Amino acid sequence: MNWCFKVSIGLAAFALLGPALHAQDLMQPDPGMPNAAPARPRSGLEAESLPSEIAEDFAPGPEGPAPPRMGPTPVPDVRFLMDNLGLENVLGGSGIRAFGWVEGGFTGSSTGSGLLSVQPRLNRFGNEFLLNQIGLVLEKPLKQDQFDLGFNIRYFAGTDAATGQPLGGIGGRRPNTHFSQDFRDLYLSAHLPIINEYGVNVKVGRMNTIIGYNGFLAPYRPMYSSDYQFFYGQDGAFTGFLTNLRTSKQLDFWNGMTFGANTFFTKRSQNSICYIGQVNYWVTEEERTRLTGSVYCGPNAIFAAPGMAGDFDTTVELRVQHAWSDRFTQVVQSMMGWDANTPVGTGSWYGIYTLGIFHLTPKFDFIVRGEWFDDTKGTKTGIATDFAEATLGFNWHPTKYLEIRPEIRGDFAGQPAFAGGGGPPTHRAQLTGGISALIKF
Repeated sequence: MNWCFKVSIGLAAFALLGPALHAQDLMQPDPGMPNAAPARPRSGLEAESLPSEIAEDFAPGPEGPAPPRMGPTPVPDVRFLMDNLGLENVLGGSGIRAFGWVEGGFTGSSTGSGLLSVQPRLNRFGNEFLLNQIGLVLEKPLKQDQFDLGFNIRYFAGTDAATGQPLGGIGGRRPNTHFSQDFRDLYLSAHLPIINEYGVNVKVGRMNTIIGYNGFLAPYRPMYSSDYQFFYGQDGAFTGFLTNLRTSKQLDFWNGMTFGANTFFTKRSQNSICYIGQVNYWVTEEERTRLTGSVYCGPNAIFAAPGMAGDFDTTVELRVQHAWSDRFTQVVQSMMGWDANTPVGTGSWYGIYTLGIFHLTPKFDFIVRGEWFDDTKGTKTGIATDFAEATLGFNWHPTKYLEIRPEIRGDFAGQPAFAGGGGPPTHRAQLTGGISALIKF
């Protein structure tokens, strides 16, 4: 298939699924929902997602927090530090809150031990126990009904911090592959009551990306392993600024500038001034169906495989999230990207996946993901072929403090792409089984 046809598949899927999902029976709105401009945090978001992490920037309105959902407790709502250790009394009515987590896990691989090629990520070491993340957050979400100032200090350490080490970061230029540290977020924010009744939110500093459903940090991704688009098609975090403008309760726009792929208060390259933007639209006020479109472009905006970088990246993301019921949420995400003037010409990559989250009981979820990703010239993975993966996982969360996440995953490639121990790829298929424990406090 040529690239035009692949792009048309992604666009057609987005265009067809949106009206189809809109036609589903929707839950009736809450008659007590206020009509004032300040709105509570999005109740239609799953706790373990990047959109949910982004929504933490906004403080609950006068009507209080969003109603509880099935699934794991959002990590800011665990409140062990605030309530059990008394930080609520120390911080008083400042609006500042603190929370954290620890994640560790094991991944067994059919292709051998040590560093695995291509996938899975972030659990990229086969047959090893890993301390993936130790995370601590101190943040002040923004009130949406008045001028307000806020901040976010999100520190984490572990194997995953080594995987995502930023240029100029506190972990050094050559961190240990199994342990490093990073400020995933270190920014100042403000709510400005201008333009319309909803105002404008502004963030300046080092911050997480707005692109993609799957988050980098453990409490904001539904499975232990991540999708191909997450690791090869989106920038995890950057230095720059973002603005958020809402024009209604259902529609908002993000616009911003970055210094290129994964930087800590420095530029990725001499010319790496990049644009990032996103549109989010809830089809109804009941927040059952969300349509998202994103674009990220500029010099060195996205990482390339070693020696394969060009001089101008463009990434386009299209996403549909729909709650078929209170127990079942589905996500369909498509990503397309191009990198101009690489050593092999214009590099391109395309991918689509679907994710299903089934809340079987209040304490037990079943999660399934299927994906196709094509690295047409090898500029992302280093191997010019297409990939597919299928992953089955569970999330057992017996208390608000603990999640146990086992999974089994199959990866497949059009040519040899997988291997263990950092060696040359020798396998076209790979089976991995992983399990992680996530402790939230």
